[in-house]
Amino acid sequence: MILGVIGVFAFYLIRQDRRKEALREQMLDLHEEQLTDVAERYMGFRHRLETLVQQAAEGGEPETWSDPRLNLSGLRGGEGLYLRINAEAATGPTEIEQAALVMDADAITRCLGLAPMSVRGLYERGEFLTPAWVDGLREEQDMMALRVFEDQLGRHIQVDAPVVLSMMQADWFLLVLQRGESRRDHPVDVFLWDLRRNTQLLRARIQGRGLLVPVRLRFEGVPQGAPATMNPRSGGATDCSIASQLRALTGSDAVEFESGEEVIDAAERAQAAAEAAEGESAEGESAEGEGPEGEANEGEAAEGEAAQGEGAEGEPPPSEEAPATP
Repeated sequence: MILGVIGVFAFYLIRQDRRKEALREQMLDLHEEQLTDVAERYMGFRHRLETLVQQAAEGGEPETWSDPRLNLSGLRGGEGLYLRINAEAATGPTEIEQAALVMDADAITRCLGLAPMSVRGLYERGEFLTPAWVDGLREEQDMMALRVFEDQLGRHIQVDAPVVLSMMQADWFLLVLQRGESRRDHPVDVFLWDLRRNTQLLRARIQGRGLLVPVRLRFEGVPQGAPATMNPRSGGATDCSIASQLRALTGSDAVEFESGEEVIDAAERAQAAAEAAEGESAEGESAEGEGPEGEANEGEAAEGEAAQGEGAEGEPPPSEEAPATP
């Protein structure tokens, strides 16, 4: 009986192995039939971008230059790619990929009025086209994991492949290399290439100098809330400053402040004054009446507050206990 159980178990394992191998071969054949050409083009395109990034990082500080024919607004008519990483990470294809995969959003392209596709998406969506993905499929021994591969491959072919092909048709490539931990405190090197003609359109080192100017509005009859706290040197302001200087390189006027410290001092003084005004006691404050004589202004009047009536300034407000006299 024991030999019979062992024989059944061995038969089951052999059958499972055959199923695994059949499923694996089916996926490998599908990948080869439908994705070989796309995968070759994809890896070639990645290599092309990575070469541009690595050369830009190794070139040191770029000499400021832009093609005299360049019009940044004209880039909206084409598809673009955008990558921003630390220059220290641009040492090789693997390092560039890792840096691109953790790239977060910024406001540089939005301030330029552009909406390029992120190179991060090129790496994320195109992983199934890499030799490493195929090697992982060949080496996987778990049946459940192979089923996951099968589900993913179908989605990749239907959804991700068209997106990757669209990215590979990009007309231009914008690269921002950060030369420090933050764009606010350290310069960035900016490069722009025409991918169709394989030519550079712009290169420059830029130091962000953006500032947010706080404006506090007051409206009659509208209660004022607490003053908002803000950092005049926010990341968005820095990114828009970088974008403004890029536009200036192509002939547009850059928007900037002659004295940033004066703006910051003015913002701090205005905020301090607003906080002091909000902290004053409401005692003795008068509400202006807008209706008939003696009618209180909109909102609840504080105890002891006098209502200013039309032609009867300083007259006590009407109440049920002491009716107002005309």
